[in-house]
Amino acid sequence: MSVDLPWFARATRKFGAPAAFAAALIMSVPGEIHLAKVAGWSSGFATLMPVCVSVYAASAAVMADVARRFDLPGRMSAQVGAVLALILAILAQDISHLIQLDYMGTSAVLVAAVSAIPGLVVAHLLHMGRGPRETAIEVEAPEVPEANEDGQLSLIDMETGEARRRGKRGRKPAVAPEEVQAAADRLKAEKVRVTGTTLAKALGVAPRTGTRYLGQVSADAEAAS
Repeated sequence: MSVDLPWFARATRKFGAPAAFAAALIMSVPGEIHLAKVAGWSSGFATLMPVCVSVYAASAAVMADVARRFDLPGRMSAQVGAVLALILAILAQDISHLIQLDYMGTSAVLVAAVSAIPGLVVAHLLHMGRGPRETAIEVEAPEVPEANEDGQLSLIDMETGEARRRGKRGRKPAVAPEEVQAAADRLKAEKVRVTGTTLAKALGVAPRTGTRYLGQVSADAEAAS
């Protein structure tokens, strides 16, 4: 189903959402860097903490959604991990600001918890990154026919597995006269008037082509009589 969104909805989707996403990531940087410094990392390494927290939370959410949509292995644990990643990102901001405003102090438990973040992130991303063992679907394909007398290969009807001759200039393969006559006979048996439109519908071709085939059927009937 196609929905024509108003211009402001399209603009919000195209520009507003990415801008809000970028602003949220930028605003989370100072708090997460401060939290990393509290845990004992130097300034250089502390600047990587936003990647381990906010960027990781966003990535985990996307990967969990993909796992759910395509029914990949570990989709349930991926969704649980994405929720935990979001909680981690929120708590990192809260704890950092509480420490900065002297509402709480650091502790051995806090240092140990923050120090464990990189390892947990790596483990969870590796878990979500694994894909299905088999990425291809095995199907039984019909044998490819040999080239006909004019050097052209026949096309394969995927429903019946029968070969049909390739039309000229890349057109849809022509329907055999016997098949056209059989379709016309079926319509007559069903007491349906044989017209170009009804014949085209029965053969799965365009109405214009059905009209051409109708002329072929009429000519064959006159020749037989």
